[in-house]
Amino acid sequence: MNSLSRTSLMIAVCISAAGIGWTTGACASGPSHPVYSVEDYLPVVSDGYRYTSTPYGEVVGILKVAQQVKTYGSHRKISTRGMRIPNKALNSIVMRHDYTFPTVCGGSRFSLYEGQGFTALGYDNEDGTAVLDVLAGGSPYTAPRLWGPYDQVLNTNTPMVTVASFNGYNGSGLMTASFLAGEVTGMNSTTQQQLGNVYSSAIYTASRCLRHDDSGQLLVTR
Repeated sequence: MNSLSRTSLMIAVCISAAGIGWTTGACASGPSHPVYSVEDYLPVVSDGYRYTSTPYGEVVGILKVAQQVKTYGSHRKISTRGMRIPNKALNSIVMRHDYTFPTVCGGSRFSLYEGQGFTALGYDNEDGTAVLDVLAGGSPYTAPRLWGPYDQVLNTNTPMVTVASFNGYNGSGLMTASFLAGEVTGMNSTTQQQLGNVYSSAIYTASRCLRHDDSGQLLVTR
């Protein structure tokens, strides 16, 4: 898609958004920050969901880990400043649950973020960054596994790009108007793969360590 088409797409999306009461920074930014098509940024389809690269992590394992973090982790309310999330106006403050799995279960630290219509699982890397996997909220394209809309790396300057589904493209059914699919990471494919592999490995190990005894201690399942 050339720059003129992207600019036209941006204008069309902003008109559609304004008509149904959306507020989006992309619309206010002008042609220097265009809205790109999902055809460019969400090309990979897996289990009915769309990703910007090969999907990383197993859905069942991700949901199991998220439930364990919520059940056994500490929790507190935090500001979402620095996070690119859907419905930011409704979710400036969300509940965060933190849990570090025992060494026998991989020793990984995860965080679960819950807000109004928004759920995300974070995985802490050793370098101080955190991979954020948005599980629900934002658009029909959002789903567990990396990399989908609003999946990102926290505590870094990783760019995000706004994308939209335009004129019924790729699964929009009878819709002819544009709608925002969300923001996706603009990092290169090599970095996406590296972070995706680390996340997948941590999920795999932790999700197979989810049986508890009566005292609440984690036991490795066989």
